[in-house]
Amino acid sequence: MDSLKQLTDNLRARLGELSFNQKVLLGVVAIASIISVAVFSLWLQKEDMAVLYSNLSPEDASATLEELAKQDVPTELKNGGGTIMVPESMVARLRIDLAGKGVVANGPIGFEIFDGKQYGLTEFLQNVNFKRALEGELTKSILSLQGIQQARVHLVLPQPSIFKKEDNGATASVVLRLGRGAKLSESQIAGIQALVSGSVENLASAAVTVIDQTGRVLSAAPQDGDTGRSESQLALRKEVEEHLTEKAASMLDKVLGAGRSIVRVDATLNFEKIDREREIYDPASTVVRSEVREEETNPQTGLQRENSTTNYEMNRTVEHIVGQTGGVSNLSVAVFVDGHYAPGAKGAEPAYTPLTEDELGQLRRIVQTAVGLNQVRGDQIEVVNMQFRTLEEPETASPLTDWMGMVTEYGGKVLLVVMLAVMALSLRRTLGKMVAGGAGSGSQPVAAVGRSAGGARMTAMPEEEVEHFDGIPEMNDQVVGDIRDYAAENPERVAEVIQSWIREIDVNGRETVEN
Repeated sequence: MDSLKQLTDNLRARLGELSFNQKVLLGVVAIASIISVAVFSLWLQKEDMAVLYSNLSPEDASATLEELAKQDVPTELKNGGGTIMVPESMVARLRIDLAGKGVVANGPIGFEIFDGKQYGLTEFLQNVNFKRALEGELTKSILSLQGIQQARVHLVLPQPSIFKKEDNGATASVVLRLGRGAKLSESQIAGIQALVSGSVENLASAAVTVIDQTGRVLSAAPQDGDTGRSESQLALRKEVEEHLTEKAASMLDKVLGAGRSIVRVDATLNFEKIDREREIYDPASTVVRSEVREEETNPQTGLQRENSTTNYEMNRTVEHIVGQTGGVSNLSVAVFVDGHYAPGAKGAEPAYTPLTEDELGQLRRIVQTAVGLNQVRGDQIEVVNMQFRTLEEPETASPLTDWMGMVTEYGGKVLLVVMLAVMALSLRRTLGKMVAGGAGSGSQPVAAVGRSAGGARMTAMPEEEVEHFDGIPEMNDQVVGDIRDYAAENPERVAEVIQSWIREIDVNGRETVEN
């Protein structure tokens, strides 16, 4: 308690030494500091906003905002009111809540379109509603897949015709908006095509076109055109080369170390489609196909005549040959390998030693077996030992991406905290200097104050302030001369000193006037 009281008394004494202007300035700085701290605290505590729904129609946005207002949820509108932002921690709960209440913004309409009364609808409107419902159900199914944010399905359902030649069949188009960084594989795209074709009557998978938000066709290119065949052939060749390269490189990395080998495979695939039919006859092998016998008897003479006809068929073999498409016709493999490195002396670089012929031969046989080289087919392999310029270390996951994300998310808040700390330190130093300056300016900047034997008060006024009073100096000719010179140069300051002599405030706060 004594220390607290002493601290309070010291603070009160320091404040009492300040002038009126300094007290006002100190109050303004204190109020500004409190307001700044409060604003920064509120800003730091403010939760980030996240997207609840986007691309809303005015009707959907109005219904959603009305429901959010009932729950007192803070909201923000962007993109002309088409995007609703809410606190990030409330996104999942609000979506579930709105879905349960039937306020699902921008949701596709499925077969629930037929839930209401359908009196007076023509056959045309019934067909239109059925088409809309089918498109909505397919959209819901596609949206349930991972990595897809939005989807739209367009169906073309022609009227059935009694003439089969005029029946063109149904077609469909699917527009997908993928999430950031999401990518659909060929099997996933084929699955979407199978889903749509299996849900619509007389719709083939090849008649379903899938594109993304950039307009790029994701579904397989038409195989009837030359461009489609070239794209599929190039993709197949690239896939084969990458597969064989990975098989060989993974083994060399285990033997030599990561980054100590380079493998490249060039594959030539056979895309010729051969369809031929061959008949083979074997004259040495015959079989009886048919035999006809006729017997004739003459009744007058009694003679009998026999006639027989035999038809033979030669052995025939019919072969229907279909050539293999996409088979490997030739492989060329190029391999670069590094040598051995022995530790060098202190400060010296490691000594390089090339691989021996036996080691190169072993590596050649390993790679040849791994990629399936066939010498009869004309495959080639080349293994070259060469010193690499730099020893490549194994690739490790760099935290640069994570750090960039953290800086983007928390950098602003950390910067504001640092700025607030710097401002607080600067304010503390400034107030310290201000208080020290105020204490010094509150006392008269005199070098010496004394009284003569007759009670008259004498003051020496140097140009620079002194922080301590060392006592009354001895009045001699030099001191008196200094006082005269100062009075001649600073008559206004001397007048203020004289006024302080006349009207002086004692310790008890009573004003006394000296004669």
